[in-house]
Amino acid sequence: MDKDKDKSIIEGGSDVVSGTFSKYKAEFRKIVWPSKDTLVKHTVTVVIVSAIFGLYIAVNDTVFGFLFRQFVNLVGGA
Repeated sequence: MDKDKDKSIIEGGSDVVSGTFSKYKAEFRKIVWPSKDTLVKHTVTVVIVSAIFGLYIAVNDTVFGFLFRQFVNLVGGA
């Protein structure tokens, strides 16, 4: 292997790392963070929709569980 090539890669390593972090920093500056009001509205929306879906799943689970038990009792009792 070429020792000069290996040495240049090792010496340039800190430049590569700092260059990468500066690119990340530049990209993070482009992010548009939501305002507090927007964040609160979106959070409330997510909580309400999650509660509605959770209730929907719980009701369906209860109804289908009841129907399944009735079916098993009907078939098992015959």
